[in-house]
Amino acid sequence: MEKKAERSKLLRAFNSLCVALFMGSAIYIMIMGFNSVAMAAMAISVAGAAAPLVQSDGGILEIVIGTFEAMIDGVVAIIEVIASAIVGLFS
Repeated sequence: MEKKAERSKLLRAFNSLCVALFMGSAIYIMIMGFNSVAMAAMAISVAGAAAPLVQSDGGILEIVIGTFEAMIDGVVAIIEVIASAIVGLFS
């Protein structure tokens, strides 16, 4: 099994944007109900997170696992930014 390369900051920022769009769409759907615009935003966010992985030379399983990994990486990046902002307020 080959070692994973570290993702660039631009790709991590893009994954964070996709995750923010995905979470916003999911919250909107839970509160307001299904809407075609919210469903399209959710589909675009997942496709955006999966696009760099599809261009790589991995198989189907690699793409699916990589998409989940990118989404989790985006969530972690968002939490990291919020935590550093809170720490910056108190230092």
